[in-house]
Amino acid sequence: MIRIVCPFCHAPLSLNELIQAEMGERSCLLCPECLCMLVTKVDADKHKDAVSVEALTHA
Repeated sequence: MIRIVCPFCHAPLSLNELIQAEMGERSCLLCPECLCMLVTKVDADKHKDAVSVEALTHA
């Protein structure tokens, strides 16, 4: 079984204990103890476009 430790409250958690939530268009996982956001999932196409535009502006 995989266990992680919340970097905010240091609670040991298994993956099935994390709370799934939606914030805007992003899916995320929250710590059930302190409700801090641990993981977010960003739309890959939007992220790729943002990185490409940022890379061009720094070139």
